Amino acid sequence: MTALTDSYGFGLSTSNPDAAKAYDDGARSFVAWRADAMVHLGAAIKADPDFVEPKLLKAWILHSARTAKFTPVVQELLADIEAALPDASKRTQAFAQAVRVANGGNLSGGVAVMEVHLATNPTDILAHRLGQFELFWSGESRWMRDIAERAAPAWSEDMLDFAQFQAVRAFSNEEAGDYVTSERCGRDAVERVPESAWGAHSVAHTYVMQARVDDGIAFMEPLSANWATSNQIAHHCWWHLCLFLMERGQYDRILDLLDTKVRNPESPLVKAMPDATIDLQNVASLLKRLELRGVDVGDRWHTIAEICAGRTTDHANPFSSAHDAMTLAAVGRFDLVDELVANMKSQGAAHSNLGAVTETLGAPVVEGVVAHQRGDYARAVDLMWPVRRELHRIGGSHAQRDLFFQVLVDSAMRAGRATQVAILLDDITGIGFEHVGARSLYREAAAMAA
Repeated sequence: MTALTDSYGFGLSTSNPDAAKAYDDGARSFVAWRADAMVHLGAAIKADPDFVEPKLLKAWILHSARTAKFTPVVQELLADIEAALPDASKRTQAFAQAVRVANGGNLSGGVAVMEVHLATNPTDILAHRLGQFELFWSGESRWMRDIAERAAPAWSEDMLDFAQFQAVRAFSNEEAGDYVTSERCGRDAVERVPESAWGAHSVAHTYVMQARVDDGIAFMEPLSANWATSNQIAHHCWWHLCLFLMERGQYDRILDLLDTKVRNPESPLVKAMPDATIDLQNVASLLKRLELRGVDVGDRWHTIAEICAGRTTDHANPFSSAHDAMTLAAVGRFDLVDELVANMKSQGAAHSNLGAVTETLGAPVVEGVVAHQRGDYARAVDLMWPVRRELHRIGGSHAQRDLFFQVLVDSAMRAGRATQVAILLDDITGIGFEHVGARSLYREAAAMAA
């Protein structure tokens, strides 16, 4: 077999140059958050049906989608490459072992495998991208930061995809609370590659945490023209812009962006994957935040309710289940919420680490947000209060999980629990949010606490 390598110098299990190029294009597209990664990987597999690496990366991408419907496909892809793995590179073997463990429900176990690989291959940007996503959905912000910072000295600005590493580093540091490093690296990523949606996203996170609303709007709006080739991360970047607009009370514009940018049913991305979990989360989160501020959102909950109705047995991600539940509750489908909760409570440790988190943390969060929707505010507080300090374990970012604190604060205020309101505001500050009392939903809470 003729030795072929990808753009980063890693060996490939194919002698077909067309297949190798298609895979390389797919890998680089995935690293850059572009929408055509799967197209390239499909072309690589078609050119060489025995090519291991594109099947393995496809398995990783489908696993990263955080939906149980892809689990059989992931398992089929892994089974298809099993016989070839003994002859594959150590890197490919590590990637295969990691996704097998992670897809079995042990996300941090999968990262532990990748971390060893990265210790000797610190400039493997594909491994950084895959590992960061697993840690993100495990709530392991410091671990994320440690891996990125351990690798940082090995990188230099003349290396291929240095900008993409800067974006990875920026997000890891933001979630770990180092906003100076995050902003510096994120801005550097965007300056080098203006299309870096992950770089823009990382800086937006930093500005959310620092309550730099005007800076956030001024930074994100001009960059939005660069996201045309991005995957669903573009929708999420628009979601971030909406968070800043919410602090300015620009609710009508947010509703317009919801329909045209955050999840436009007529867009090619939404048509290709109408049930993308990140899109469902974005929509549900914005609608709930708007309603908490007294905004009439019309019938927009119904745009995703039917999809969420089919996800009551999908427990690939408890964070997503909470958004499914708030959607179903908003349209009055409490019967389906009860079904969802019952299924979540049947998971447990016997169904993997993820199952334990789903049962012990995800289920009470779901019940809490639904109790809030029902107007049973005391019950919402009682359900979510004991688990609030562990919410990071259900995955997502600080900015995303803040929705649950907003629900909890609103519930505590409506239930007349001033002492708990004061503690919650301290909690939110402790997470890393700055100027909490100046934020739109928390201003009244701060007055009550005082």
